[in-house]
Amino acid sequence: MASSVQKRETSLEESQGGIKLMQGLLVGKIAVITGSSRGIGKGCAQVFVDQGAKVVINGRDEGVCRETYQDITKNGGDAIICPADITNKDEVNKMVSDTINAFGHIDIVVNNAGTSRDALIHKMSDSLFKFILDLNLKGTHYVTQAILPEFTKESRRDEFKKIINFSSVAGISGNLGQTNYAMAKSGIIAYSKACARELSLDRINVNVIAPGFIETRMTAAKGPGDELGMPQAVRNLAISSIPFSRGGRGGLPQHVGNVALFLASNLSDWITGQTFTVDGGSYI
Repeated sequence: MASSVQKRETSLEESQGGIKLMQGLLVGKIAVITGSSRGIGKGCAQVFVDQGAKVVINGRDEGVCRETYQDITKNGGDAIICPADITNKDEVNKMVSDTINAFGHIDIVVNNAGTSRDALIHKMSDSLFKFILDLNLKGTHYVTQAILPEFTKESRRDEFKKIINFSSVAGISGNLGQTNYAMAKSGIIAYSKACARELSLDRINVNVIAPGFIETRMTAAKGPGDELGMPQAVRNLAISSIPFSRGGRGGLPQHVGNVALFLASNLSDWITGQTFTVDGGSYI
């Protein structure tokens, strides 16, 4: 009996994308997803492709972008790769123009690209502080700014266009050793609310996803010499605070991708300026 229960829990964990009640929610839609060569961004790209969207795979490493492209198109998905550093305005503008040249228009922008580099306040270097704010905040602004000429065309005034920005629960509650990251991610929420107000007359929905502990390179067990990740003891403590967790694991990128799908689809047309936490019950 116990083994059958355990088997059932495992199968549920392995299908954490959930039961597909609706299909084709993004047919005909074009989505730019920054930081989609890995982690949560890749999870969003896979969900979007499964729902009929054509997606742009973005990251700084062209080789990793190509690997992700192969993964998400092997079953017939449609995508292009646009390697770009989102803190470089020229590269961002080229990514947007390349997307329009390839697909004709853009309907959805997911500002997912971001990272953390942790240090206690008294050990936080200026360069580390600036790096995190530039990537998370300035990068989001550059991509948003670059898409506006497309989203504010008079011919598209009556269409709903979607911008989904990524914050973090650290931007809501703070976190030890992450003053730079918490500040940047809190800023994303304020920035998104201001954008939602400013862009509402053009029917541009601007919403935020704030993930909790999701299984990515940032939350993997950190080995000697690894730049990303966290000590196993810290990882265990974080996972123990997630009520929905099973088997010593956090959430999956697909959990976040499903919320991004809702916000990217017409199901969310009457929602803007809101923040959605995806944390398995950690920060109720």
